[in-house]
Amino acid sequence: MPEQKSTQSPQEDAAPGVSMSPASEKNAPCASALPTGKQRNIVLIGMPGVGKTTIAKRLMRAADMEFLDTDRVIEAQCGKKISELVAENGAEGFISLENRICAGIDTDNCVIATGGSVVYGEDAMRHLSEIGTVVYLKLAFPLLKKRLDTSLAERGVVLRHGQTFYDLYRERVPLYEKYADIVIDERTCYPTQTAERVYRALRRFGFFRGKAVSFLPHRALFSQNAQDDAASTDVPSGPDSRKKMRFSHAEKTKAARRQKKN
Repeated sequence: MPEQKSTQSPQEDAAPGVSMSPASEKNAPCASALPTGKQRNIVLIGMPGVGKTTIAKRLMRAADMEFLDTDRVIEAQCGKKISELVAENGAEGFISLENRICAGIDTDNCVIATGGSVVYGEDAMRHLSEIGTVVYLKLAFPLLKKRLDTSLAERGVVLRHGQTFYDLYRERVPLYEKYADIVIDERTCYPTQTAERVYRALRRFGFFRGKAVSFLPHRALFSQNAQDDAASTDVPSGPDSRKKMRFSHAEKTKAARRQKKN
């Protein structure tokens, strides 16, 4: 008998916590339908505190890719910290600077962690969308606020005069959604789980073909993952949070015992 094709839509077979833009949903089942440039890099966007750098490094290690932090690129070119540049140039001045520098990034096989304000730069986002698939790491405001353990000024968060963090959140979310090819909901997720969600979604775009990608707790990778998770503020919430936290602790304990034996 001839093989029957699935009638499920791309959204129906997506992983939990993952959604895609209309254009991405249309193209996702056929990786060859995507522009070649979209498969060059992975671009992570989202609010400060969602863990873009942590998730980018997790994907980098698991998939043998390179890592690039746009904030570090800006600091290297300007010779100053992001917080200093924001203080000296003001919100609009920094956004213009960030837009110019990010629009000139040229890299391949790289996971790119962007600054939260990059979505204000049309040139930058147009360029990043051309050279990679844009993934929006989404987190509800109450959970996001709990993660910020330092002042916004120290983190170099771009706030206009009189603007609150909640104002900033409401202003940026539509921009993140506008540019995203994939949206990952981080609720109830530790960094490793978020990275796995990103991975599963990206496979539908043709990423990682021919690569042995693993998030399993083998000695070298899991040891680093456990350290990152323990130090991270990515604490699950919801009815199953305690169960997940107990399971995570048990896995870390087993990994530590295996390391001592060796």
